[in-house]
Amino acid sequence: MSNILQDQTRDFCEVLNQYENMIYHLIYKLNIQDRDGEFYQTGLIALWESYQKYYGRPTFSKITYITIRSRLIDLIRKKSRQIEHETVSEFLQDQGSYQDSIEHFDPYFWQMVREALSEKQWIYVQKRIVEGKAIKDIADEEGTTIDAVKGWGKEVKRKLRPILEPYVTS
Repeated sequence: MSNILQDQTRDFCEVLNQYENMIYHLIYKLNIQDRDGEFYQTGLIALWESYQKYYGRPTFSKITYITIRSRLIDLIRKKSRQIEHETVSEFLQDQGSYQDSIEHFDPYFWQMVREALSEKQWIYVQKRIVEGKAIKDIADEEGTTIDAVKGWGKEVKRKLRPILEPYVTS
C-alpha cells in the first residue's frame, strides 16, 4: 500500500513540475493578486484532484486547465462576495454608531420631507431608507402587513418625486 502511495506521490511531483506554470499562468491571466498564496494553493488542489481523476487520459491537460481555471474563478467570486458583505456590514454598523438623527445632515430638507408625509410614511422613510430595514421587519415592528408597508413606500415615492426633483436635476 505504501509503495502505491509513494509511486503516486512521485508521479504527482512530475505532473506538478510539468503543470505548475499553468497555475501561475492562470493566476496572471485572471489578473489575481495572490499575496497570501491562497490562489496558488487552490490551483495546486485542483491539479491534485484532476490528477487523481483524469491522469493518463489524452485530454488530461485540457481538463486540468479547465479545472484549475474554474476553481480560481470560484475563489474570486467567493472573495468578492465576502468583501461586498463585509463592506455593507461595516457601512451599516458605522451608520448606526453616529447617526442618532438624520435631521442634522440638512434640517431644512428633512423638515420639508417630513411635512409632506403622513406619520406612517415617515416611519417608512426612517426605517426602510435611512436604517435599511427589510419591509417584513418594518411590518413586524409596526404590527401591520407587508402589503401595507409596501403601500406606504409607494405613497412616499409619489409624494417625494416633486419635492426631490430640484435635488436630482441640480
